[in-house]
Amino acid sequence: MPVTSAMEQSDQLGFHQSWFPVSLTRELSRDRVIGVDFLGTRVIMYRDPKGKAVVQSAWCPHLGADLSLGQLVEDRLRCAYHHWRFDAEGACVAIPTGDKIPPGARIFTYPTAEAWGLVWAFNGQVPLFDPPTIPDTEEHELVFEAHWRGIRRGVHWAQLSNSVDFQHLRTLHNLPAAVAPETIDVSDYGIEFRVDTPSFLQHGRVTGANAFGQHLRRVGEDNYMLFTGGPIDHDHTNSYYVVGVSRQPDEAADATARRLAGLREFVERLLGEDEPVLNTMRFRPGVLVGADRHLARFFKYMAEFPRAEMVGDPA
Repeated sequence: MPVTSAMEQSDQLGFHQSWFPVSLTRELSRDRVIGVDFLGTRVIMYRDPKGKAVVQSAWCPHLGADLSLGQLVEDRLRCAYHHWRFDAEGACVAIPTGDKIPPGARIFTYPTAEAWGLVWAFNGQVPLFDPPTIPDTEEHELVFEAHWRGIRRGVHWAQLSNSVDFQHLRTLHNLPAAVAPETIDVSDYGIEFRVDTPSFLQHGRVTGANAFGQHLRRVGEDNYMLFTGGPIDHDHTNSYYVVGVSRQPDEAADATARRLAGLREFVERLLGEDEPVLNTMRFRPGVLVGADRHLARFFKYMAEFPRAEMVGDPA
């Protein structure tokens, strides 16, 4: 089957089985419930008594009330409508009328992780791979910050293609030192590449279907970035980015803050140049040239990536 028709057909089957960001970690607390539109449905988020992030379907199995209107009462999620209560695993644990709890009185609980200042939910029963990472570093080695960029229009996986579109680094972003790698390494759930010249380093990693982390060395400075998004539906995505600089114990806090601010300014310039194009792009694969060989491999990877229907929707 051609890549174009495979992608169009798979878009009708739901969303990728990938880790998607649903919020900034600093937005979650133990005393309130947050609702977010996500993957064509809606989810709720809160912290359990141990402080662990919880992401669950927003629809009460009783009559379908939006659980984001509810409250956390005695460490349980209480529906605003009839006060059914649910635990952090999604099971109904109490009905005020005293009726027997039906076997189907459950809400779907997404596999959840916290990394890089973001709360991630996996679209599936069991994660197929680990949450996204940034090449050549760990969280404790960086001073970093995560930001919500806004809502981006267009199909999220098509927009991720610019992670391996090395031509646009020179044409759109005017980064003449950027060059295409000879090869990219493609696995079942990721793509990785490395370009290393005397004046430029780019080590990039696509994780799953929606996250791109990179280590970029420019003007002698090592910079770390992560670009990702949580699809609201097939045409709108909550966009996030993370920027980080190496932690230097002997450096004054204000000097570190200046380095981080400089990187944030650089990244926001790149995003500001990308977004007018990506938000209006009507992507149709098929008209590619030889210089697009890495893009062609990316589209094949996305066409073959596993998908799931909206696992959090009520049956």
